[in-house]
Amino acid sequence: MLSTASPDAARPKESPGRKPRKFLPEVQALRALAVLLVVVYHFQPGLLPGGFVGVDVFFVISGFLITGHLLRELRDTGRVSLGAFWAARARRILPASLVTIAVVCLATFVLSPMTQWERIGSQALASTFYVQNWVLAGESVDYMASASSATGLQHFWSLAVEEQFYLFWPLLVLAAAVLARSAGRNIARGILPALAIVAAASLAFGIWFSYSGNPAAYFITPTRIWELALGGVLAVVLRDASAHPRLRKLLALGGIAAILAAALLLDGATIFPGTAALLPVLGAIAVIAAGRTEGAFSLHRLSDARPVQWLGNISYSLYLWHWPVLVYYRTLADRAPGPLASLLLVAASVGLAALSYYFVETPVRRAGWLRGQARRPIAAGVVAMGVVGLLAMAPMQQRDQLVAERAAHTQQLLDAPPARFGADAMDPEADRSFAAPEKVIVPDPNVAVDDEFAFGDCVAQKPDAKTPECTFDHSGRDADAPTVAVVGDSHAGQWTPALDAIAKERGWKLLTYIHNSCPFNPEPRTLEIEGDLQCTEPNRETMERLLERGDIDAVITSYSASSEFEDAGTGHRPGAAGFAEYWNRLADAGIDVYPIADTPTPRAGADPRDCVDLNYDDPAQCSQPRSAAFDGQDLTPEAAKLAPQARVVDLSDEFCGADSCPMVIGNVMIYRDRDHVTRTYILTLAKQLESALVAAKQTR
Repeated sequence: MLSTASPDAARPKESPGRKPRKFLPEVQALRALAVLLVVVYHFQPGLLPGGFVGVDVFFVISGFLITGHLLRELRDTGRVSLGAFWAARARRILPASLVTIAVVCLATFVLSPMTQWERIGSQALASTFYVQNWVLAGESVDYMASASSATGLQHFWSLAVEEQFYLFWPLLVLAAAVLARSAGRNIARGILPALAIVAAASLAFGIWFSYSGNPAAYFITPTRIWELALGGVLAVVLRDASAHPRLRKLLALGGIAAILAAALLLDGATIFPGTAALLPVLGAIAVIAAGRTEGAFSLHRLSDARPVQWLGNISYSLYLWHWPVLVYYRTLADRAPGPLASLLLVAASVGLAALSYYFVETPVRRAGWLRGQARRPIAAGVVAMGVVGLLAMAPMQQRDQLVAERAAHTQQLLDAPPARFGADAMDPEADRSFAAPEKVIVPDPNVAVDDEFAFGDCVAQKPDAKTPECTFDHSGRDADAPTVAVVGDSHAGQWTPALDAIAKERGWKLLTYIHNSCPFNPEPRTLEIEGDLQCTEPNRETMERLLERGDIDAVITSYSASSEFEDAGTGHRPGAAGFAEYWNRLADAGIDVYPIADTPTPRAGADPRDCVDLNYDDPAQCSQPRSAAFDGQDLTPEAAKLAPQARVVDLSDEFCGADSCPMVIGNVMIYRDRDHVTRTYILTLAKQLESALVAAKQTR
């Protein structure tokens, strides 16, 4: 995130007799405010739940300064030197950003778990070439990737948006100026319609795409261009910045109030950017349009203060460095920082930013050999990007090599597993991470995410309108063989490996109806009300199919206990009566119903794979207290009281000891992400699950 031109690049015209200001301290102060909002939001989001709007303020500043620079060059020379423009951007942007990327890549080998090396390497490449926003957009709509841990380079998405803007914006301004000149029109008036059209089109698309529920809307360039474009429109229309002093004073105060209101009132649940982004964007525009104000209630004393101006100077480097500092703290401490830790971390970030500003940004920007000819900084930038791009590949290559070395050991363990492998090693009184003498974990934390049942097309995603029915027939065409259906969300689906093994042993016909993020319940989830998924209608159709088949003997179901339901006024916790309603309908149709209690949750905010990789020889360090792993959210017991014919299966003791729930049991990694169990561990539970189902059937 960067306003790459200096605050004198877009000087509005002053009234006659006034000397144009060469520097705009109010813009520099606005930079300081923007970076402060972002930093506070990242370290202590409870203080400023909408502090992410600092990014939007930066976008407006960038559009205003860059367009003003281009417009002034057009007025003074009648042309725009694209080479000089891009060379100036290279001098200001690349040095600090490439140093940050290089340091993060090197620190990866020391501070990051190997489970993150591949993502860090790929994001380092994306950050180097300024496409990080598109990478994160792709991950945001990927059901599994969206749950991955944050890397130290994710914040480069906003830089990517700006760099893409800098590539096409001068071309647009130049083309519009040429057309205006050929038509004999004033340049400013001639380019204004083009800028306004781009801003309006981007805003309209951004609102539509944001409200479509697609999380990629937050990152992609088309939903953000309007914020920079409105800054550009302001640079074109802003004229006398000294007239109407009282009105300008109110405008400045109103603009600051709008930005602070957005930072305090918006939060992560706000549909964004959408219409909500108008509040901070218009606030930033108001502050810039107001210019310098004086007198009572003026902000000039605050904006002129040396600490504020200095913070504006280092705002770019502070933005670059604060996020890696925070991410590495979270990784090593396995928790978010408290107030005191946040103060110390912010101080460290400011120190790194100052070093970056004085020893990287400023020297390169002022280097004489880079200022003479445009091709020099451009060529130097291309070479530097190539070098950092090669460095970005190092974590990925090293990770692949180490994973390959571990794979040989894990295969040996799978070929000759110990007697108490996986769930068989679970002792209610103690956690047994390793049943074999060798400290080898299967699956390796780096590949655990892929250790799942091969559903193929047999699973619906959140926006899908229909839940697929798939058959795994192990009946040998025995007409009397039981037909068992697995129904529910991904937490129901995770039991399929064990159920498929039982079906093979007992000759069942196994059916699956799996819809990610959709518990088998007629009550809508909160996310569905918000437009993020479809569940109630697919669930209704699935229920009808189950009843219409006429051959289903049993339904086994489960769900993620973290799911939140809308209150339907049933007198019970939202969702409980809905589960009971479906279970009772199935039971009334003569179908046995076996709800499986949800599996325990790992530590909040932590990825078990990261923790286990960092503590490979002692994964017990990653254990979760049993009291925290089962926090009472699971509606299964409450629903079972309303559906007495349902027979609850609870395998909690196969995951947790008396006091804690480990992440590795009997050499087997339990979780493949933040809450789903690995296929390997579920398979070691097949015997226990079969016994529990038999026992539940006999309790009728």
